[in-house]
Parts: sequence; structure tokens; C-alpha cells
Amino acid sequence: MNFKNIFLAMALILTAAACAQRMNKTDYAKAPQTKTETPSSGQDQNQNHDQEQVASKLSYIQQEAEIYKNRYKYNDVFSKVTDNRGDQYENLYGTRNFRVVLHGVYYRGGANNIFNRDGVRKNSNPLPNTGLDNLCKENFSTSFYFYSTNYNTAPKVTNCRSRNNLNNELNYKQVSVLQVSNYDSILSTVFSRIKGQLKGPIYGHCWNGWHASGLAASIMLKQFCGYSDSKALDYWIKNTDGDSNYDKVKKLVTGYKYQSKYQITADEAKAICPN
Repeated sequence: MNFKNIFLAMALILTAAACAQRMNKTDYAKAPQTKTETPSSGQDQNQNHDQEQVASKLSYIQQEAEIYKNRYKYNDVFSKVTDNRGDQYENLYGTRNFRVVLHGVYYRGGANNIFNRDGVRKNSNPLPNTGLDNLCKENFSTSFYFYSTNYNTAPKVTNCRSRNNLNNELNYKQVSVLQVSNYDSILSTVFSRIKGQLKGPIYGHCWNGWHASGLAASIMLKQFCGYSDSKALDYWIKNTDGDSNYDKVKKLVTGYKYQSKYQITADEAKAICPN
């Protein structure tokens, strides 16, 4: 082989190598680029999402608590928004002895039947229609009647246009709070409200707003606001308006024990618990 042939052979080898290099670069450029994700990055995203949801729910109940604080004005558990005759706050007419328990979440009282200007009837009755309508207009979502007498005469659902011009539905339920086995149905509803899953406060009532409604409220304050047995009992007695000679109910007040499944955060408690 002469030098000319050797030169041509070397040129062909170099040309082939250059073409292969160009093809490799082109193929790589066309190949999809895969983003490498470490296992922890997905976990971080889920954690951030969970934190955002928690913050959103907290923000919601904080705002709701402020709305109802401003609406009903009282920041303590003893003052009455409606008095014993059902007067004093026209937008809640139909209730009696309406008191704050958990701001924006839970309220207690009685049913205004014996003093009702729209039609007097026996005290042992559920809320009159006026009371249900007004609770609905106040954007309440739920009302519990703690006795069973004549519950079948009351509407179970009330629809209305609320005072802030929104469609609202009030569900009226009967739960006998003097039976310990029924606590969960009340607590779970209140817990759902605190966690932003229920749109609108809850009103728990008996006939006068003293005994059964006081028992339910004592349970709420022990569970969500850290009331001791003695503080809860003192609260119950003071809110019976002098009619506190019910030993069975007192034992139920002091007998309730905190349930961890209904635990709330310190920030949630700060927002909803009265002074």
C-alpha cells in the first residue's frame, strides 16, 4: 500500500468517527429528558399540602368565631343573648336563655313556647317554627332537641334565605343527652364544625335552657376548652337560674372524661373558647 492509499484510508476512518459523534449528539438531544425525583420530594409535597389544608381550616373557624363574637357581643359563658322570656335579641326570637358555649361553633338555650307572642303552648315542646326560621336565617346548620316530647310535630328541615342573602338549610335533630351513649353523635357534629366540615353553628336546647342544655354545654367545655370537673359543675349550677337540685345531672357533668379522638389544636381552642 502506498502513501496515497494510506492517507485515503485514514481520511475515511476519521470521517466515519465524526459522523458517529454527530449522530450520538443528535440522538441525545431528541431523547426525552427524565427528571430524577428523590423519594422525599413527594413526601414533602404531601406534607405541604396537608399543612395548607390545616391552615385553611383553622383560618375558616377563626373567621367564623369572630363573625359570631361580633354578632352576639358576649365573650363569656353566663350572659344571655335572649332572656328567659325569649326577648332581648329579635333575630333569635323563638329561643330562650340563649348563651354562648363555643364561639361560631356551639350555642345553648331553650325553646320559647310559654312566652311566645306568636302562639303560646306548653313548655314541654320543641322549638317553635319562629325559632327554627330565625336560627336558619342566622346561618345555623343544626339544632339538637335534647328531649323527645312532641318532636314529631316539628319540621326536621328548615330552608331559608339567610340575613346575608345566602340559601341555608337548618337540620333539626332529636338526641337525648341524658343518655351517655348519645354523647358521640353530639360531639362528632361539633367536632366537624370546628374542623370546617360543617357550614354553620349548632344550637343545642332543652325546654328552659337550664339542665339538659347545660349538661351538653359542660361536656363541650370539658372536651374542647379544658374545663375541670369542678369548673364544669360550677358552670352548670350557675346557669340553671337557681334550679340546680338535680343530682343525676350533676353526676353526668363530673363523670364525662376527655376523649382523644376529638382533640383540637391550641389555636382552635383559642379561637372558639369564651373567657
